Amino acid sequence: MIILKIIFWLAVFLLGYSYVVYPIILILIDKLFKSKQFRLSDDLPGVSIIIAAYNEEKVIQARIENCLGLDYPKDKLEIIIASDGSDDRTNDIVRPFAAQGVVLYDYQQRRGKVNVLNETIPKAKYDIVLFSDANTMFKVDAVKKLVRYFGDEKVACVVGALEFVSADGSRTGELEGFYWRYETMMKKREGRRGSLLGANGAIYALRKELYEHCPADTIVEDFFIPMRLLNKGYYVVYEPRANAIEEAAHKIVHEKQRRIRIGAGDFQALFRLGPMLNPFKGFSAFAFWSHKVLRWFAPFFLIIAFILNGLLLGEAYYKVWFGLQILFYMSALIGQILSWADHNVKFFNLCYYFVSMNMALFLGFIRFVTNTQNVKWKRTER
Repeated sequence: MIILKIIFWLAVFLLGYSYVVYPIILILIDKLFKSKQFRLSDDLPGVSIIIAAYNEEKVIQARIENCLGLDYPKDKLEIIIASDGSDDRTNDIVRPFAAQGVVLYDYQQRRGKVNVLNETIPKAKYDIVLFSDANTMFKVDAVKKLVRYFGDEKVACVVGALEFVSADGSRTGELEGFYWRYETMMKKREGRRGSLLGANGAIYALRKELYEHCPADTIVEDFFIPMRLLNKGYYVVYEPRANAIEEAAHKIVHEKQRRIRIGAGDFQALFRLGPMLNPFKGFSAFAFWSHKVLRWFAPFFLIIAFILNGLLLGEAYYKVWFGLQILFYMSALIGQILSWADHNVKFFNLCYYFVSMNMALFLGFIRFVTNTQNVKWKRTER
């Protein structure tokens, strides 16, 4: 029984450490130690914006117009639409913009985003490549805010801030926003040390010369690429004033497949980024373990805590803990039912959101170990 108790409390501790203690440690580090000072530049380098698109006829025109309207010298900006086997009207909508300098790469055979990027990046005109999604909108000054950091030769990648909005006022956008604000708080503090863990595919830029051909089966390239740069000793920074906006999914269930895919990609990346687990990598390794690795194993900690708690019910103290767990999962179930009924009760929906995220991670792990995650992505219904 002693061993069961130790394992139970270890699982509880690791959960609490990743979600609560580590963010507090980040805040303390931020207060006690100076951030890295990056050498910023007012020079405006040439930038190639690359948007990988698959069947984006609903949003692609607005996306191109958004890029054309950016506050950046037109003679230093290239807009590339890399169409990954689109079979709707996406390509037809893009072609007329060729007169305004928009480049279309119409890849007939669908191959997945990472392979589209592998083939497109070498064709980019400029030394800075900026990645984005078809359903993302940049604030007018976003590119200017990002490129300032490339005045520092040690900076390899700069990630902007993504803001979720709800077109219909749905609660999913609010919950995405709540979780995103929590994540952003940590990103800001990790980024101030040049150790931002991965990027978001909506808005991040890197030096073209540092891009390496990714394995063809890479699932979450926007995490894998920046992490490889960190491993080489370069800085990956976060610029919260370089803003992008994206519409959140209307319902949590619409995010399910995307989150499972990301979960599979997370475990794939873990096995390909072994050197980053080395504690001698310094703060980057500490952040990787604390923010990512333990978080990815949270579903297993939850399962272990629940099962072992059930085996320890002989003591009243553990009956209380088991009751709290039952209450939490019942609240998540209520949150799911309320979500189906389009009702918003924040506590229940937060419980549901937390459980659904960890369920997606668990299913992603299953897809990873069974090698059933397709590298080709599918649009999230919005």
